[in-house]
Parts: sequence; structure tokens; C-alpha cells
Amino acid sequence: MFVKICGIRDLDTARVAVQAGADAIGFVHHPASPRHIEAAGIRAVLEGLDDQAVETVLVVRRLPVEQVLKVAHDSGVATVQFHGGESDEDLQRAVSEGFSVIRALSLTEYASSSPTSSISARLMLDAPEPGQGQLIDAEEFTTRPAEPWILAGGLTVENVRAQIRHLRPGGVDVSSGVESSRGVKDHAKIAAFVQNARS
Repeated sequence: MFVKICGIRDLDTARVAVQAGADAIGFVHHPASPRHIEAAGIRAVLEGLDDQAVETVLVVRRLPVEQVLKVAHDSGVATVQFHGGESDEDLQRAVSEGFSVIRALSLTEYASSSPTSSISARLMLDAPEPGQGQLIDAEEFTTRPAEPWILAGGLTVENVRAQIRHLRPGGVDVSSGVESSRGVKDHAKIAAFVQNARS
């Protein structure tokens, strides 16, 4: 089970996530978010990790692709996660510049989309209103992706096992579900989430 801890803003939290066994850590570059971090801050965290084996992900929402790629290069991340508004050409450009790509869609967007198989991007599915801490309703999720996909939206230490059992994703992504307050990560919850996702 692939596990991503998103909304990392400091080195201590990044280390906790890596030591807990997370496969990936995400950095949100979105000024309106309480989890926002600039490229220099991301780079400082990555340098402090001393090349530990973890995927590093820049998470963006509705930014021009030129700006996204500049931040990605400046920060030193390996992967870019797009959250809406991007074109297939934008994703392909990120791939051509050496980044892995995650395309995050709400369940509503996914139901009405026609994914382009020629683009090398992993799929992440979120609740109908991303960022609101909602869970995907298993009864509404009638068409599952053929390829392994990542589940996001409303996941917590308490519910991640059940959601994995009901929806059968290849991975999970959590942010607010491992926080003690908005934008502040709880280190004990991070460790418990990783453990529960894999048990």
C-alpha cells in the first residue's frame, strides 16, 4: 500500500513521516492554504533529509504550468501533483522536464473525464468537493480505474482501514486527517496512519 503524507512544512515532520514508513511526502504550494510552503522552504527540508528514500511531491492547484515547473525545479522535488485546471499538454510538459506526475481529480471530475492513456500520470481520486475533508462514498464509486490509483479525501487514522477495504485503492493520501489543528501535523497520528493503512 503506497502511503503519502501531504502538507509537510518542516524538517521534523518530514523526518517523522519517513521514519514511519511513508512512501511519499507532499508539499503544498498554494498561498491560500494554511499548509503553503515556498520553493526555498521545500528545498531546505529536502536537504535536511539527506537523500532518504522517499518520493517528494509538489502539490499545486490551478497555477500556470510555467510557474509550477519553476517551483518544482527550484525546490528539487521529484513529482508534481496537479489539482484541476491543467491540460494534457501541461502534464506532458512536466513529464518531458523529468518529473513524475500525479493527476488529482474529484470523483465528479473522474466520472465525466476521458483520461488520456498516452500521458504517464498516476491517478488520485478525491471526494466530490476536494479539500473539505469528505470521504468518497463507496456506493457512488461505481467505475473503478483499471490501473492502481491513490485515494484521498477525509482519511483519518480511524477510517483508513475501512476505506481501503471498501474501495481497494493502490495507495492513500492524507493531510488534515493527521493534524492536531489546521495546518499543524500531529507526529503520533502520522505514525498511526501509516501503520493502519498497511495493516
